[in-house]
Amino acid sequence: MSYYLTVDIGGTKTACAAGTAAAEILHRREHPTPVAQGPEACLERIARELRHVLREMRGTSPAPEAVGVACGGPLDSRTGTIYSPPNLPGWDGVPVKAFLEERFGLPTFVENDANAGALAEHRFGAGRGKRNLIYLTLGTGIGGGIIIDGRLYRGTTDDAGEIGHTTILPDGPECLCGKRGCLEALVAGPAIQARAQRLAREHPGSLMNGLVTRSGEITPAVALQAAKQRDWAACEVFRETGLYLGIGIANLIQVLNPEVIALGTIAVHARNLLLSPARRSARRHSWPRAWKAVRVVPSKLGERVGDLAALCCALNAGA
Repeated sequence: MSYYLTVDIGGTKTACAAGTAAAEILHRREHPTPVAQGPEACLERIARELRHVLREMRGTSPAPEAVGVACGGPLDSRTGTIYSPPNLPGWDGVPVKAFLEERFGLPTFVENDANAGALAEHRFGAGRGKRNLIYLTLGTGIGGGIIIDGRLYRGTTDDAGEIGHTTILPDGPECLCGKRGCLEALVAGPAIQARAQRLAREHPGSLMNGLVTRSGEITPAVALQAAKQRDWAACEVFRETGLYLGIGIANLIQVLNPEVIALGTIAVHARNLLLSPARRSARRHSWPRAWKAVRVVPSKLGERVGDLAALCCALNAGA
């Protein structure tokens, strides 16, 4: 049985696994990413975890075919070098591909995690059998991956898909990238939290005020819990978020005319609380012909997306 090693590097946790081309994860190990110790310590821990995975596979399968690595960008997919991701401070010019190839003697393929997520959604999820797909991560930040005619589109400098930093409101809130009114600044987790806190203050009777976390915070999870109980202010959090998300989606529809736009993370948990207003907004801001051709759906891969994204980096080798 052929299999591949996978590494999903995040700012909070890293997962190392072995998986097959049929999307079966055979063995998996997860650990906190030791960001404070620097990139060398992170890579050494990854190597140690991969060796554990290899020991688990010993005697049951031949040697792995390759290693796939998904990590937040910016990065150079050709050299497998990572350049200063916001969630990995100190990772400036880290040669992940060279490190793993030297340690394991296996071809290693590194891809931006949103691009890798698009590959996984196209191969195994909502975009299966489709030619044109856009995948959006909706978490602390917003990333995007674009599949055109069945192939990943990276752009001239590997920067295609930075959908979170398209401008929605020129005079909107400041984004971490330095611009104003980016989709990320209006729709990502911190924006939802700020919106929830504002609406909770404006509506003292909101359930959100009674569902605060132990630290006293009104988080996106608190807003979602209240919205599921039909609290008006909490539902308004997602209606307003969906309005801006829909404008961003409409821009993608107008430019790329996809068949599927798959939304991850927050959209998977919130479902129609977010998707319904987003679809209404997208329909209002896009041409009818293009709108009729597209499906805006939650990711089908759920919590498996990270492992399958890394797997697809290896399966997509050379593409």
